[in-house]
Order: sequence, then structure tokens, then C-alpha cells
Amino acid sequence: MMYNRQKLLLQLINALSGKGIYSKTYLVKAMFLLRQKLGFDAVGYNFFPYKYGPFSNVIYEDFRALEKEGLFDETDLRLTIKGKKFVESLNESKETFFELNKIISDFSTAFKIKTFVYANYPEFTVRSTSMKRKPVKEFGFCSIGYEGKTIDSFLNELTKHNVSLLIDVRRNAFSMKKGFSKNQLNYYLEKAGIGYLHFPELGIESKKRKGLDSEDDYKELFKEYKKTLPAKKEKIEELKKLGKNAKISLMCFEADKNFCHRGVLSDFLEEEVVHI
Repeated sequence: MMYNRQKLLLQLINALSGKGIYSKTYLVKAMFLLRQKLGFDAVGYNFFPYKYGPFSNVIYEDFRALEKEGLFDETDLRLTIKGKKFVESLNESKETFFELNKIISDFSTAFKIKTFVYANYPEFTVRSTSMKRKPVKEFGFCSIGYEGKTIDSFLNELTKHNVSLLIDVRRNAFSMKKGFSKNQLNYYLEKAGIGYLHFPELGIESKKRKGLDSEDDYKELFKEYKKTLPAKKEKIEELKKLGKNAKISLMCFEADKNFCHRGVLSDFLEEEVVHI
């Protein structure tokens, strides 16, 4: 099955090649501007501040997926014959392609589109190697759940809150959601300039999380979890010490901290915790 975002990516590649543009910098910035104009639902990609400005890991994952399907050659950013035939069979969204053609018309080179993006979206250039900015050093705590987020929107939220170290408080750092299992997550965080530590001792066993059907079920689970925290004083103190030297974020799955044990853990820290 091909995602709509991948179809759009192929159409963008085809439109750029028609103008003689074979630049990943241009392509990513053009998709970024399209995302800013039309929103995630229309485009399917999120972005986060990277060393080259706004960046999407998912675009590069899609490059590989499309190349595997024989539709695209990433080396020179061109569609294959099969890819061109596939694009010809697709329907165009009038609104999307009006905006896309406007972008291509307004910016004839990668330099011009990059200059525009950097000037108009400075919040996405905070990690750029071409911008001489003094790093923002913050301390303290926040927390985040990755439910409902893509890896790129997740990284963007962490960057907006100046998080420099993520503490994974899942008992088992595995996820069916792409990008959020331990090794993958560590890889993406490293790309974004964010450290990673796994504190499984502060998680809850999977078997205890099964069969949670009501708010009362969660309250009972968290009541039991809270009783275990005094015995984990060493890890709690380690967390507090980390928070004095870096801006850290506790992480688990649930978007709502009231349905996640990280909410209980945050209260137990007796520190101010901003819930993202």
C-alpha cells in the first residue's frame, strides 16, 4: 500500500525535474513550505529543526521505500520510467498543485528557497550549522507522550522546549509505532542533538497495564505504582540531579499524563514539570 504522502512526494519530484531541479535541499524546503501552507493532513509530513534547517526523517524513509519499489532513484533524485508512468496515473489536487507550482515559480534555486525559509521560519533554524547562534541552556523537567505524534513532530516538540536529554520511563522500550523503539528512538534523538537514557526501573510491567477499561482502573494502577516509588529513591535522586544540569523530558506512550504513570512520577519528583 502506498501512502498519500508518498504519492505527493513522487509528484513533487516529477514537478521539480520538469524544471531541472534535482536538489534534496530544495525538495525538503518545498515540502516544508507546502506543509506550513496546507497543514499536516494535506501533506503528511512533519518537520523539526535540524542542522540544515527544517527536516523530515519520514521523507528520507519514503525515499528508500519508493526506491525499493523501483519508482525512484535517490542518487540523482529522478523518477524511473515506472515511477513516471505511476505519477501520470495519479489525480492531482488542484489546491495542492496550485501552491506547489507557486513555490516552484517563486524560487528558482535551492539557495533562494533556503534563504526564504531561514528568514521566515527562524524557529526551525535553531540547530542549523550555518547560523551562528549561542546554544540555549536550560534546566528542569518536562514530560511527553508520543501517542498521536510522528517522529518528526515529536522531535519538534522537544526542540521547542529546549530539551537536551530524554528519559524513557517505559519498562520495555519497544513500540509498534515506527521510530519509537529504543534503538530507533536513540538514533533519531542523536540526529536532533538530544541525549537518551532508559530508566526501565521507573516503568510499569506490561501485564499490569492489561485490561485497563475505566478511569478507576487507572487510578488503582497508579495508586499501586506510587507505593513502589519510595523504594526507587536512588533512581529518583538520579533524575533530580540530571534536571539540575540539563533540560530533561520524561517520556512514555500516552498523550495525556493523567492516563500515564509519568504523571505520578512527575508529582513524586516534587519539582515543577511542564507537560508537553
